Amino acid sequence: MTDIMCYQCGKHRAVIDGLCESCFLDKEPPLQFKDIKIRRCTECGLLFYESWQNCTLEHIIRSYTRLPDALLQIKEEDWGVSVHLSVEKIVHPAQTHPLMQETRFRVYIKDSLCDHCAKMLSGYYQAILQVRRENNILTNEERDLISQRVTHSLREDDFISRITERKEGTDYYFSSINGAKRSADMLKTQLGGTIKESYHTVGFDEQKGSSISRGTILFSLHKYQKGDIVVYRDSVFEVKDASQKLTLENATDKKVLPWKKVEIEENKNMISILASSQYELHSCQVIDASPSSIILLNPDYETIYLEIPKGIKVKTGKKYPILFFKERAYWM
Repeated sequence: MTDIMCYQCGKHRAVIDGLCESCFLDKEPPLQFKDIKIRRCTECGLLFYESWQNCTLEHIIRSYTRLPDALLQIKEEDWGVSVHLSVEKIVHPAQTHPLMQETRFRVYIKDSLCDHCAKMLSGYYQAILQVRRENNILTNEERDLISQRVTHSLREDDFISRITERKEGTDYYFSSINGAKRSADMLKTQLGGTIKESYHTVGFDEQKGSSISRGTILFSLHKYQKGDIVVYRDSVFEVKDASQKLTLENATDKKVLPWKKVEIEENKNMISILASSQYELHSCQVIDASPSSIILLNPDYETIYLEIPKGIKVKTGKKYPILFFKERAYWM
């Protein structure tokens, strides 16, 4: 059988569509790419090509050329980078050798700000998260703790454009209402407290056909704090926990009250916090004991006669915390 020769060069056997491999590959258009322009955020480093992307420059170049296996040589310049690209191509199953092609193009890089950073630096916000303590001011320790937890609650698209420290608490300016609400819910879950929300219209979005609102999310810690001394139904207790529930303890009793119950008891004037000036808490030494009562020596070297509550074992010479309130002594 006579070999069919390449109809273009007539020198070699035709193997692909009437052409020899060399002439067939010569018809493949040269590898060419236009120069491109991208932007780079000076704050976070995101790159913009068709959209803002958290990726490398090489990723954008490969996405632009659609040649994931190409060999790239990237050289940095003042204006951006120059790219030398070479690739081995198989364009037909009958090829015996890959087609080697190469080209050069430029990627111009312009400093810019991504939408996220532009909003953040401009002070943009959709909601204010106000953190307070009911009937009191936040301590420095509480402010630091809450700041850490609020920052930890942020998601990738969230940001806080401003933090304002006020006498009574801290204001966080959130990029989104959902971000502020999510942070408030997290604080309530972890620390206990209450949340109140209010909103007002600041404009109209013509593209979406809806009003633009800003929100104020008020998160308040309960007024009770660990270590507070409270009077509850004529007994004196120390606050052991004030997060998910109010936990009260003294030497003989323990009360765990849901916050709804606390609110009811407050309305009945059954529970109140004692000011430090209303009581004295001393470590008093037992100087004598009987099965039902003891004699204590207070810091003023005065003797006190006190009944021993059920369930408490006392030892002579040992000291016990005793709280004095309204001329009465309480085991704590």
